[in-house]
Amino acid sequence: MSDKQTRKTRLYDRKQLIKILDTENPRRKGSNRFLIFESIRGGMTVDAFLKASAQWKGGTKDLQILVDSGHIEVLAAPEETSAQAA
Repeated sequence: MSDKQTRKTRLYDRKQLIKILDTENPRRKGSNRFLIFESIRGGMTVDAFLKASAQWKGGTKDLQILVDSGHIEVLAAPEETSAQAA
Protein backbone atom coordinates (compact mmCIF):
# COMPACT_ATOMS: atom_id res chain seq x y z
CA MET A 1 0.00 0.00 0.00
CA SER A 2 1.42 3.40 -0.96
CA ASP A 3 1.93 6.30 1.44
CA LYS A 4 -0.93 8.12 -0.29
CA GLN A 5 -3.33 5.27 0.56
CA THR A 6 -2.39 5.18 4.25
CA ARG A 7 -2.32 8.88 5.16
CA LYS A 8 -5.26 10.80 6.60
CA THR A 9 -7.90 12.12 4.25
CA ARG A 10 -8.66 15.83 4.50
CA LEU A 11 -12.08 15.29 6.02
CA TYR A 12 -11.76 12.03 7.93
CA ASP A 13 -9.27 9.99 9.89
CA ARG A 14 -9.10 6.58 8.23
CA LYS A 15 -9.74 4.92 11.62
CA GLN A 16 -13.12 6.61 12.09
CA LEU A 17 -16.15 4.31 12.07
CA ILE A 18 -19.17 4.53 9.78
CA LYS A 19 -22.70 4.14 11.16
CA ILE A 20 -25.54 3.49 8.70
CA LEU A 21 -28.67 5.51 9.44
CA ASP A 22 -30.83 4.27 6.50
CA THR A 23 -31.84 0.65 6.12
CA GLU A 24 -32.73 1.06 2.43
CA ASN A 25 -30.31 2.18 -0.24
CA PRO A 26 -31.33 5.73 -1.25
CA ARG A 27 -29.55 5.69 -4.61
CA ARG A 28 -30.81 4.67 -8.06
CA LYS A 29 -30.43 0.91 -8.50
CA GLY A 30 -27.54 -0.02 -10.78
CA SER A 31 -25.68 3.30 -10.40
CA ASN A 32 -22.15 3.51 -9.00
CA ARG A 33 -23.45 5.37 -5.96
CA PHE A 34 -25.95 2.55 -5.37
CA LEU A 35 -23.09 0.04 -5.44
CA ILE A 36 -20.97 2.25 -3.18
CA PHE A 37 -23.78 2.44 -0.60
CA GLU A 38 -24.23 -1.35 -0.83
CA SER A 39 -20.53 -1.79 0.00
CA ILE A 40 -20.92 0.01 3.34
CA ARG A 41 -21.18 -2.17 6.42
CA GLY A 42 -22.07 -0.76 9.82
CA GLY A 43 -18.97 -0.42 11.96
CA MET A 44 -16.54 -0.40 9.04
CA THR A 45 -13.75 2.16 9.11
CA VAL A 46 -13.31 5.00 6.65
CA ASP A 47 -10.22 3.18 5.37
CA ALA A 48 -12.22 -0.01 4.71
CA PHE A 49 -14.91 2.07 2.95
CA LEU A 50 -12.34 3.74 0.68
CA LYS A 51 -10.86 0.38 -0.25
CA ALA A 52 -14.28 -1.24 -0.83
CA SER A 53 -15.66 1.65 -2.89
CA ALA A 54 -12.52 2.11 -5.00
CA GLN A 55 -13.73 -0.43 -7.56
CA TRP A 56 -16.61 1.97 -8.40
CA LYS A 57 -14.35 5.03 -8.21
CA GLY A 58 -15.76 5.98 -4.81
CA GLY A 59 -13.94 8.20 -2.37
CA THR A 60 -14.27 10.72 0.40
CA LYS A 61 -16.62 12.87 -1.70
CA ASP A 62 -19.12 9.98 -1.83
CA LEU A 63 -18.75 9.55 1.91
CA GLN A 64 -19.36 13.26 2.47
CA ILE A 65 -22.46 13.25 0.23
CA LEU A 66 -23.93 10.38 2.27
CA VAL A 67 -23.13 12.20 5.54
CA ASP A 68 -24.61 15.50 4.30
CA SER A 69 -27.79 13.78 3.12
CA GLY A 70 -28.21 12.03 6.50
CA HIS A 71 -27.82 8.44 5.27
CA ILE A 72 -24.69 7.66 7.31
CA GLU A 73 -22.74 9.13 10.21
CA VAL A 74 -18.98 9.08 10.67
CA LEU A 75 -18.09 8.50 14.31
CA ALA A 76 -14.90 9.30 16.19
CA ALA A 77 -12.02 6.88 15.91
CA PRO A 78 -12.04 4.23 18.69
CA GLU A 79 -8.97 5.58 20.53
CA GLU A 80 -10.45 9.11 20.53
CA THR A 81 -13.66 7.76 22.08
CA SER A 82 -11.83 5.93 24.88
CA ALA A 83 -9.59 8.94 25.56
CA GLN A 84 -12.63 11.20 25.96
CA ALA A 85 -14.32 8.77 28.37
CA ALA A 86 -11.31 8.79 30.73
